[in-house]
Amino acid sequence: MENQGINKDIIHKSFVKSIETYRKHAIVQEAIASRLINELLRIKDGHFKNVLEIGCGPAVLTDKFFAHFQADIYHANDIVLEYKEILQRIDSSIHFFGGDIESHDLPENLDLVISSSTFQWFSDLESFLSKVYDVLLPESLLVFSSFGPDNFREIRDLEGNGLNYLSFAKHERMLSKKFEILWCDKENITRYFSNPFAVLKHMKQTGVNGISSKVWTKGYLQRFEEDYDDLFGTELGVPLTYQPIYFIAKPKK
Repeated sequence: MENQGINKDIIHKSFVKSIETYRKHAIVQEAIASRLINELLRIKDGHFKNVLEIGCGPAVLTDKFFAHFQADIYHANDIVLEYKEILQRIDSSIHFFGGDIESHDLPENLDLVISSSTFQWFSDLESFLSKVYDVLLPESLLVFSSFGPDNFREIRDLEGNGLNYLSFAKHERMLSKKFEILWCDKENITRYFSNPFAVLKHMKQTGVNGISSKVWTKGYLQRFEEDYDDLFGTELGVPLTYQPIYFIAKPKK
């Protein structure tokens, strides 16, 4: 199933602009990565032979992995080439390769593929999961988080657009064709901001505004803020909803 409306050039530019601000403001993504690592620890001990991390970004998940695990070989990919320096400050032996991994050949004979808060950006996740299956060894693991349809629901309600987030059940069906699901979960996380403009600023600081290239005029921004306040304003401020979904699976081999 293809995810229509994905513009990888816009996504790339948005994340490049957020390099200096992402780790400070991506509180939810940090928590999601922590939960992935904690659940992986329940299933596997501290050593892997050949690992691929997809969508490594500025090393949110990478940091947490190396705090608990070791890897003989650790491949890390991201569409943003500038992340290479950040990754190699963690461990100089990390093999970073940049570019759109959907059109990349994958390393072979992997015993772990891990990814956090990335697969929602993919154009055809089902086809990519098939590629992952092909390079995983028997008794290996696929560990990832993505986001479900309630993610940024406030923005979707106001703007009428957004990513075509796949449902939790859709992920289960796609995975079950070639993988045995060992653990999965979903949750809603709500962050509150002082005003709607702070919501937009937060999205820009974490690079997740890379959905459209819309020009926000002063008048449009004013209407957006008024509508956001009217529809979603609370005593705590204005909310922004995240809906992370989590999976740990092994290939049926």
